Amino acid sequence: MNYLTVGQRAPLSNLAIDDTAPITLKFTRQSTIEMDISCFALDAAGKLINDDYMVSYNQPTSPCGQTKITHYESRPTVNKGIQAEFEVNLSKLAADIDSLFFVLSADTPLNQIQSLE
Repeated sequence: MNYLTVGQRAPLSNLAIDDTAPITLKFTRQSTIEMDISCFALDAAGKLINDDYMVSYNQPTSPCGQTKITHYESRPTVNKGIQAEFEVNLSKLAADIDSLFFVLSADTPLNQIQSLE
C-alpha cells in the first residue's frame, strides 16, 4: 500500500501501480471535523476539463465512468474510518485527462485537522 502526505505529488511510475486494472484510493478520517473530498480531472495545461469532471459526493461518477466514488461518509463520527473511497481506471480515462487531483476542503482551518490518511 502506498501513502501520500498532504500536498505531495507523485508520478504513478514512482508508486509501482498497475494502470491496466482499477485502483482504489481510500481517505481515512482521523478527526471529527467535517470535510469534503473531491477529485478534479485536469488537462495538460492544469485546467479543469469541465465541471462534469469534478467528482464528489453529489456527482459521484465522471462522464467517462472511469473515476467514481464508491463510498462516502459526509458526517463525521467519533469512530475513525473511511470517509471517501474512489475507484479510478487509469488506462480507460479520456485521452485529454492529464492528471487527477484529490482535494480536501473544510470549514475548519486545516491545521486543526489531526490526520488524514
